[in-house]
Amino acid sequence: MGRLSEEQFIELVQKAERDSFKSPGKYKLQLALFALLGYVVIFSVLFVLIVLVGGTVGIALLSSSIFLLLLKKKLIFMILAAIWVFLKALWVKFEPPTGYRLERNSYPALFSEIDQLTRSLKSLKIHQVLVTDELNAAVVQSPKYGIFGGQRNTLILGLPLLLALSPTEMRAVLAHEFGHLSGNHSRFSGWIYRVRITWSRIMNSYENTDSFGASMMRSFFDWYAPKFSAYSFALARNNEYEADDISAELTSPETAAKALVNVYVSAPYIEQDYWSKLIKSADDSASPPKTPFKDLANFLKHSPIARDEFVKRIEKELEVKTHYSDTHPSLNDRVRSLTSEFVIPEPVKHNAAEVWLGDRYQAVLTHFDKKWYEDNRQGWKNRYDYVQNARASIVGFKTKQADELTDDELWEYASYTNEFEDAEAAYSLFSLYQKRHPDSIGAAYYVGKYLLNNNRPEGLSQLRVAFKSPNLLTEVANLGYNFLIEQGEQDKAEKWWQDAADAYKFHQEVYEERENISIDDHFKWPEIGDETLEHLKKRLKSQKNVGSVWLAEKVLKLDTSVPVYIIAFSPKGFFTRTDNAAQKVANALNLDFPIFVVCLKGDSKKFGKKIKAIGKRIL
Repeated sequence: MGRLSEEQFIELVQKAERDSFKSPGKYKLQLALFALLGYVVIFSVLFVLIVLVGGTVGIALLSSSIFLLLLKKKLIFMILAAIWVFLKALWVKFEPPTGYRLERNSYPALFSEIDQLTRSLKSLKIHQVLVTDELNAAVVQSPKYGIFGGQRNTLILGLPLLLALSPTEMRAVLAHEFGHLSGNHSRFSGWIYRVRITWSRIMNSYENTDSFGASMMRSFFDWYAPKFSAYSFALARNNEYEADDISAELTSPETAAKALVNVYVSAPYIEQDYWSKLIKSADDSASPPKTPFKDLANFLKHSPIARDEFVKRIEKELEVKTHYSDTHPSLNDRVRSLTSEFVIPEPVKHNAAEVWLGDRYQAVLTHFDKKWYEDNRQGWKNRYDYVQNARASIVGFKTKQADELTDDELWEYASYTNEFEDAEAAYSLFSLYQKRHPDSIGAAYYVGKYLLNNNRPEGLSQLRVAFKSPNLLTEVANLGYNFLIEQGEQDKAEKWWQDAADAYKFHQEVYEERENISIDDHFKWPEIGDETLEHLKKRLKSQKNVGSVWLAEKVLKLDTSVPVYIIAFSPKGFFTRTDNAAQKVANALNLDFPIFVVCLKGDSKKFGKKIKAIGKRIL
């Protein structure tokens, strides 16, 4: 069984909650055994690997005649291949976190704060501290020895968060994060917390690895990790409350609550009132600002959110209910668990960055300013040029009646109008385009989005059409879900989300079908246009090592709108490695349609013969 659907995930979480409530001890035992299952599989693979390696070496040392027999019968190569498969299965690469590294001797105030927290909480040692440009704080554990652990703990401090919170509020945030790794925290809970993260990262790592060994382990972790995540969900959510309690103990319940409230308000405020406006200025300015983070610091200090607006935003956040999509409880539940009073943080006079970074504060801001400028300079110019061209195009389109425009012109006019002018006018243009092309996914998306933004539920049927686009699916899922939640339609919202998840699964299956081939697939005589075929033949003829070529088409089960071709070729001349021959040809073809290449010699010989028997000879 593969990944869980949302309904299956929630069902398993609710079972875990019931088990935890009825018999906490039994639940923890079952959870511990389930957690150990992952390690059993890993160490079983390691054991087989050791037996294979040790056995091979032992045979070579103790009995040369048996070793020569294995060599003669080519069995030794099968053993070596098995060793390689199991070795690749255990090789999991974890990318270490990146950011601006802070050295202990340069930031004494910050490291004094960290040391005090780790001592008070009996927390794990922090090996390095990195500052990033995100509004976040976290402790990231990076395994030194891959799948076998040996954790290196990195404290991630988001510069925008340091600028938004006071030192006491930031201390509460860090106390929460350290609390997950604390000796004061339940050791069992801390272990499960780390195992959840480890299995999730291992699963994601295997997703990006194509070796047979990795695919073998991926099959297991695709089944195991989601189920472990679901069954440990109840404990993980309780861990969040425990970490909040630890934060309150080291600061105060009021401070911990204020920190939570400030984080929930600061994130959208900074995004909407600072970054969005700054990025918007690219429409009229050819060059980006050179000091965005220094300007952000001044913005937060001199333009704090008004109290009335603050209260309005918090009241909206407090309406959000705890959901199974996140182990973190809702803000309402977290604040209520800390204090019975509604808390509003005071304006920050001296932010945590100023106090903790000390005389290096400006240097850190300068570093991020320079990096942001270099990272965004070209994109900023591209945006400016795009906007000037769009505005000129709009002026031209307005000289004509919409009915007089070609399809391409109408779409461009509607898109530019939607982006730069009036949403209602854009809606009319997209509706006109939809009349011309009733099956247009893009038009349905824009029409549906406009309708929902104007509180018209008929937009849902339009957005459902956009489920057909994998590129739009995530946004469409969120638009419909949030609209239904705001309407108080919880059940319909859950159904919408599940339908989106099913559509996502379908798109993934389509992608897998298109991006992979095997000898067990079905192929047929190719249906290919003359122009496309001539272009393909021309590219193949330019490859001096390519002899005869046969072309076939993969039989697709899910989506036949775009054909997938495969060619088998007999090499001529000298290829240093026949297993690389097909890859060299594929790289040289550089075509704009999906095509696979196999060689009639080497490891793919049998596959190539199948294509030769079914396909059309084109060279």
